[in-house]
Amino acid sequence: MIELHCRPQHEAPTRVVIGNGALQQLAVDTQGRSVFALVDASMAALRPDLMQPSWTVLHAQAGESLKSLGQAELILRAMATAGLDRKGLLLAIGGGTIGDVGGLCAALYLRGIECWQAPTTMMAMVDSAVGGKTAVNLPEGKNLVGAVHPPSRVYVDPTMLEGLPDVELRSGIAEAIKMGIGLDASLFGILEREHAAVIAREPGVIERVIHRSLAAKCAVVESDLREDGPRRLLNLGHTLGHALEALADGRIPHGLCVARGLHFALDVSESLSAMRSEDAERCRKVLLRYGHQRTALPSVEQLLPFVARDKKAEQGSVHFVLPTGIGQSRVERLRLDQLRALLAAG
Repeated sequence: MIELHCRPQHEAPTRVVIGNGALQQLAVDTQGRSVFALVDASMAALRPDLMQPSWTVLHAQAGESLKSLGQAELILRAMATAGLDRKGLLLAIGGGTIGDVGGLCAALYLRGIECWQAPTTMMAMVDSAVGGKTAVNLPEGKNLVGAVHPPSRVYVDPTMLEGLPDVELRSGIAEAIKMGIGLDASLFGILEREHAAVIAREPGVIERVIHRSLAAKCAVVESDLREDGPRRLLNLGHTLGHALEALADGRIPHGLCVARGLHFALDVSESLSAMRSEDAERCRKVLLRYGHQRTALPSVEQLLPFVARDKKAEQGSVHFVLPTGIGQSRVERLRLDQLRALLAAG
């Protein structure tokens, strides 16, 4: 097993365990705890052995439709009905949407109880389970209502990816590519060189991709938990990605939208002379190798309202993440009129 610790200032640390069979530890580690488990219904059907008789288990249908204030209220009321107290534990088992709404409910219930994350998708394993961002959506945009509530433990078991649909694997890999382009040249190298092994889900390679992705994220989160500075770098590809996702009403997986956003970010970076063309081309080739095409965009009129309401938008501008090299990036404020022109060209 690989163990990481994410230690943001003034917050309790997050212990991350990565390795085959990591979820088997839950039965032991939850002994004596009052556990409310929010579980992806399809995962519960596939792995009933993970559910413990002492837990209160609520099955949920994963997907963006779960991330609403109405669904959060239903979960919170189930927690209250279960008699969960301040010493209780919310355990989220599933992908990113389960983790997002579960983490938010843990942050809100009794003004905050402990949360553990057990991610079961590539997306959640390489990104969303760690860092403490929790949120639900509004019709006006994605992740507009949320809280920062880091989990105290995260259990990452790569064997849970064996039955994951290919589109969900590629969605998660897009987030790993984002980490490689923006933060970690070594991770980018693994994804570039070992494409066949990653797609084949070879355990050793997948574990390395997860480990390096989470290590890069932990380093950023430790320096900036609440996204006042360096943590904005984790939004590479997300300005356009979130707009595409909101416009599609969640019907397109998050990572596929981010991948298109990465293509756009590379275009913007080249147009501003922030990145060498040869580096940008390497990044594009990796995206294409994993099936992430540079597809045609919806109209600017459709996209811009969602970009303008994005949580990264401020006073007529957006904190836009520019890749500046392999494993390097910076944040630059772009005016909405600049983005309009760039979107029209992209």
